[in-house]
Amino acid sequence: MKKLRSILNLIAIIALFVVGLTLIFIKPIQALLVQRLSEELVTVSTYSEILELNDEIEADFDFEEVQSLSIWEVLQAQTNRKDLPVIGSIGIPSVNMHLPILKGVGKNALAVGAGTMKPKQIMGQGNYALAAHYFEDRDILFGPLYRSAIGDAIFLTHADAIYEYQITKIEVVEATAVHVIEDVANETLLTLITCADEGVRRLLVQASFVQEYNIDSPPDALQQTTQEK
Repeated sequence: MKKLRSILNLIAIIALFVVGLTLIFIKPIQALLVQRLSEELVTVSTYSEILELNDEIEADFDFEEVQSLSIWEVLQAQTNRKDLPVIGSIGIPSVNMHLPILKGVGKNALAVGAGTMKPKQIMGQGNYALAAHYFEDRDILFGPLYRSAIGDAIFLTHADAIYEYQITKIEVVEATAVHVIEDVANETLLTLITCADEGVRRLLVQASFVQEYNIDSPPDALQQTTQEK
Protein backbone atom coordinates (compact mmCIF):
# COMPACT_ATOMS: atom_id res chain seq x y z
CA MET A 1 0.00 0.00 0.00
CA LYS A 2 2.85 2.39 0.89
CA LYS A 3 4.57 1.55 -2.38
CA LEU A 4 1.37 2.37 -4.32
CA ARG A 5 1.05 5.70 -2.51
CA SER A 6 4.64 6.55 -3.34
CA ILE A 7 4.05 5.79 -7.00
CA LEU A 8 0.89 7.90 -7.04
CA ASN A 9 2.69 10.77 -5.32
CA LEU A 10 5.50 10.54 -7.87
CA ILE A 11 2.99 10.61 -10.74
CA ALA A 12 1.30 13.66 -9.20
CA ILE A 13 4.64 15.47 -8.85
CA ILE A 14 5.58 14.68 -12.46
CA ALA A 15 2.15 15.87 -13.66
CA LEU A 16 2.51 19.15 -11.77
CA PHE A 17 6.01 19.58 -13.19
CA VAL A 18 4.75 19.05 -16.74
CA VAL A 19 1.87 21.48 -16.21
CA GLY A 20 4.29 24.03 -14.80
CA LEU A 21 6.61 23.74 -17.79
CA THR A 22 3.64 24.05 -20.14
CA LEU A 23 2.47 27.26 -18.48
CA ILE A 24 5.99 28.70 -18.69
CA PHE A 25 6.62 27.89 -22.34
CA ILE A 26 3.15 28.02 -23.91
CA LYS A 27 3.20 31.79 -24.50
CA PRO A 28 6.58 31.85 -26.27
CA ILE A 29 5.57 28.85 -28.39
CA GLN A 30 2.24 30.47 -29.21
CA ALA A 31 3.97 33.72 -30.18
CA LEU A 32 6.49 31.89 -32.38
CA LEU A 33 3.76 30.00 -34.24
CA VAL A 34 1.79 33.19 -34.84
CA GLN A 35 4.85 35.08 -36.07
CA ARG A 36 5.93 32.34 -38.49
CA LEU A 37 2.51 31.88 -40.09
CA SER A 38 1.95 35.63 -40.23
CA GLU A 39 5.23 36.12 -42.13
CA GLU A 40 4.34 33.25 -44.47
CA LEU A 41 0.93 34.74 -45.28
CA VAL A 42 2.36 38.19 -46.04
CA THR A 43 3.89 36.66 -49.18
CA VAL A 44 0.43 35.46 -50.24
CA SER A 45 -0.71 39.10 -50.31
CA THR A 46 1.20 39.58 -53.58
CA TYR A 47 -0.91 37.07 -55.51
CA SER A 48 -3.80 39.06 -56.99
CA GLU A 49 -5.81 36.00 -58.11
CA ILE A 50 -5.88 34.61 -54.57
CA LEU A 51 -6.83 37.99 -53.13
CA GLU A 52 -9.75 38.36 -55.54
CA LEU A 53 -11.08 34.92 -54.62
CA ASN A 54 -10.73 35.63 -50.90
CA ASP A 55 -12.58 38.94 -51.33
CA GLU A 56 -15.66 36.99 -52.43
CA ILE A 57 -15.89 34.55 -49.51
CA GLU A 58 -18.19 35.05 -46.53
CA ALA A 59 -16.62 36.12 -43.25
CA ASP A 60 -17.46 36.91 -39.64
CA PHE A 61 -17.53 40.62 -38.74
CA ASP A 62 -18.85 40.46 -35.15
CA PHE A 63 -15.96 42.07 -33.28
CA GLU A 64 -17.90 42.00 -30.00
CA GLU A 65 -17.61 38.21 -30.00
CA VAL A 66 -13.81 38.24 -30.27
CA GLN A 67 -12.13 36.58 -27.29
CA SER A 68 -8.52 36.41 -26.12
CA LEU A 69 -6.30 34.40 -28.44
CA SER A 70 -5.70 30.84 -27.23
CA ILE A 71 -3.09 28.29 -28.24
CA TRP A 72 -5.86 26.11 -29.68
CA GLU A 73 -6.95 28.85 -32.09
CA VAL A 74 -3.34 29.36 -33.14
CA LEU A 75 -2.94 25.63 -33.84
CA GLN A 76 -6.24 25.58 -35.74
CA ALA A 77 -5.05 28.46 -37.93
CA GLN A 78 -1.85 26.54 -38.64
CA THR A 79 -3.92 23.57 -39.78
CA ASN A 80 -6.21 25.71 -41.96
CA ARG A 81 -3.50 27.98 -43.40
CA LYS A 82 -4.51 27.24 -47.03
CA ASP A 83 -8.06 28.45 -46.35
CA LEU A 84 -7.22 31.68 -44.53
CA PRO A 85 -8.82 34.64 -46.38
CA VAL A 86 -5.77 36.84 -47.02
CA ILE A 87 -6.74 40.00 -48.96
CA GLY A 88 -3.66 42.20 -48.53
CA SER A 89 -1.00 43.32 -46.07
CA ILE A 90 -0.23 46.17 -43.68
CA GLY A 91 3.20 47.59 -42.93
CA ILE A 92 4.44 50.20 -40.45
CA PRO A 93 8.20 50.60 -41.10
CA SER A 94 8.85 52.75 -38.02
CA VAL A 95 7.92 49.88 -35.66
CA ASN A 96 8.96 47.04 -37.98
CA MET A 97 5.40 45.71 -38.32
CA HIS A 98 4.33 43.79 -41.42
CA LEU A 99 1.20 41.63 -41.27
CA PRO A 100 -1.28 39.95 -43.59
CA ILE A 101 -4.75 41.48 -43.80
CA LEU A 102 -7.55 38.92 -43.71
CA LYS A 103 -11.24 39.25 -44.40
CA GLY A 104 -13.37 39.49 -41.27
CA VAL A 105 -12.56 39.04 -37.58
CA GLY A 106 -13.04 35.28 -37.33
CA LYS A 107 -10.89 33.30 -34.89
CA ASN A 108 -8.57 31.90 -37.55
CA ALA A 109 -8.10 35.29 -39.19
CA LEU A 110 -7.19 37.07 -35.96
CA ALA A 111 -4.82 34.25 -35.00
CA VAL A 112 -2.38 35.30 -37.74
CA GLY A 113 -2.94 38.92 -38.75
CA ALA A 114 -5.23 41.94 -38.97
CA GLY A 115 -8.91 41.42 -39.80
CA THR A 116 -11.27 43.77 -41.63
CA MET A 117 -14.04 45.07 -39.38
CA LYS A 118 -16.65 45.93 -42.02
CA PRO A 119 -17.94 43.75 -44.90
CA LYS A 120 -17.47 46.10 -47.87
CA GLN A 121 -14.34 48.06 -47.03
CA ILE A 122 -12.15 49.35 -49.85
CA MET A 123 -8.56 50.45 -49.28
CA GLY A 124 -8.05 54.12 -49.98
CA GLN A 125 -11.75 54.87 -49.47
CA GLY A 126 -13.92 55.77 -46.47
CA ASN A 127 -12.73 54.59 -43.06
CA TYR A 128 -10.82 51.33 -43.56
CA ALA A 129 -10.90 49.58 -40.18
CA LEU A 130 -8.69 46.70 -39.01
CA ALA A 131 -8.54 44.79 -35.74
CA ALA A 132 -5.93 42.41 -34.34
CA HIS A 133 -4.77 40.82 -31.11
CA TYR A 134 -1.55 41.74 -29.34
CA PHE A 135 0.76 39.87 -27.01
CA GLU A 136 2.00 41.88 -24.04
CA ASP A 137 5.75 42.56 -24.32
CA ARG A 138 5.93 40.80 -27.70
CA ASP A 139 6.31 42.45 -31.10
CA ILE A 140 3.77 40.34 -32.96
CA LEU A 141 0.33 41.08 -34.43
CA PHE A 142 -0.71 44.60 -33.30
CA GLY A 143 1.73 44.73 -30.35
CA PRO A 144 4.03 47.17 -32.22
CA LEU A 145 1.19 49.73 -32.31
CA TYR A 146 2.10 50.56 -28.72
CA ARG A 147 5.41 51.93 -30.05
CA SER A 148 3.90 53.88 -32.94
CA ALA A 149 3.83 57.70 -32.97
CA ILE A 150 1.92 60.56 -34.55
CA GLY A 151 3.28 61.12 -38.06
CA ASP A 152 4.36 57.51 -38.67
CA ALA A 153 3.58 56.14 -42.14
CA ILE A 154 1.35 53.10 -42.63
CA PHE A 155 1.15 51.18 -45.91
CA LEU A 156 -1.69 48.93 -47.05
CA THR A 157 -1.12 46.61 -50.00
CA HIS A 158 -3.80 44.99 -52.12
CA ALA A 159 -3.32 43.34 -55.52
CA ASP A 160 -1.69 45.96 -57.75
CA ALA A 161 -1.75 48.99 -55.43
CA ILE A 162 -0.16 50.36 -52.25
CA TYR A 163 -1.97 52.92 -50.08
CA GLU A 164 -0.03 55.25 -47.79
CA TYR A 165 -1.54 56.70 -44.61
CA GLN A 166 -0.07 58.89 -41.86
CA ILE A 167 -0.95 58.45 -38.17
CA THR A 168 -2.89 61.41 -36.78
CA LYS A 169 -4.39 60.00 -33.58
CA ILE A 170 -3.38 57.49 -30.88
CA GLU A 171 -5.63 57.04 -27.86
CA VAL A 172 -7.30 54.50 -25.60
CA VAL A 173 -11.07 54.34 -26.00
CA GLU A 174 -13.90 52.45 -24.38
CA ALA A 175 -14.78 49.06 -25.83
CA THR A 176 -18.24 50.45 -26.61
CA ALA A 177 -16.87 53.24 -28.86
CA VAL A 178 -17.89 51.49 -32.08
CA HIS A 179 -18.40 54.83 -33.81
CA VAL A 180 -14.64 55.10 -34.39
CA ILE A 181 -14.83 52.67 -37.34
CA GLU A 182 -17.68 54.50 -39.07
CA ASP A 183 -17.06 56.56 -42.23
CA VAL A 184 -16.48 60.29 -41.74
CA ALA A 185 -17.73 62.74 -44.38
CA ASN A 186 -14.97 64.13 -46.62
CA GLU A 187 -12.24 62.11 -44.88
CA THR A 188 -10.30 59.03 -46.00
CA LEU A 189 -9.07 57.19 -42.93
CA LEU A 190 -7.43 54.04 -41.63
CA THR A 191 -8.46 52.86 -38.16
CA LEU A 192 -6.53 50.20 -36.26
CA ILE A 193 -7.98 48.60 -33.11
CA THR A 194 -6.44 46.29 -30.52
CA CYS A 195 -6.93 45.55 -26.83
CA ALA A 196 -5.85 47.83 -23.98
CA ASP A 197 -6.08 47.61 -20.19
CA GLU A 198 -6.25 43.79 -20.27
CA GLY A 199 -9.10 43.82 -22.75
CA VAL A 200 -11.32 46.24 -20.86
CA ARG A 201 -10.68 49.07 -23.32
CA ARG A 202 -9.22 49.47 -26.82
CA LEU A 203 -6.13 51.10 -28.28
CA LEU A 204 -7.12 53.24 -31.26
CA VAL A 205 -4.58 54.24 -33.91
CA GLN A 206 -6.07 56.36 -36.68
CA ALA A 207 -4.37 57.63 -39.83
CA SER A 208 -5.25 59.85 -42.78
CA PHE A 209 -4.80 58.86 -46.41
CA VAL A 210 -1.73 60.32 -48.16
CA GLN A 211 -1.47 58.78 -51.61
CA GLU A 212 -1.67 55.64 -53.74
CA TYR A 213 1.27 53.89 -55.45
CA ASN A 214 1.51 51.24 -58.12
CA ILE A 215 2.66 47.90 -56.71
CA ASP A 216 5.66 47.99 -59.08
CA SER A 217 6.80 51.38 -57.73
CA PRO A 218 6.60 51.10 -53.93
CA PRO A 219 7.64 54.04 -51.73
CA ASP A 220 11.24 53.96 -50.47
CA ALA A 221 10.28 53.40 -46.82
CA LEU A 222 8.25 50.28 -47.59
CA GLN A 223 10.75 48.96 -50.11
CA GLN A 224 13.59 49.22 -47.61
CA THR A 225 11.57 47.40 -44.92
CA THR A 226 10.74 44.56 -47.32
CA GLN A 227 14.38 44.17 -48.33
CA GLU A 228 15.49 43.99 -44.69
CA LYS A 229 13.07 41.13 -44.13
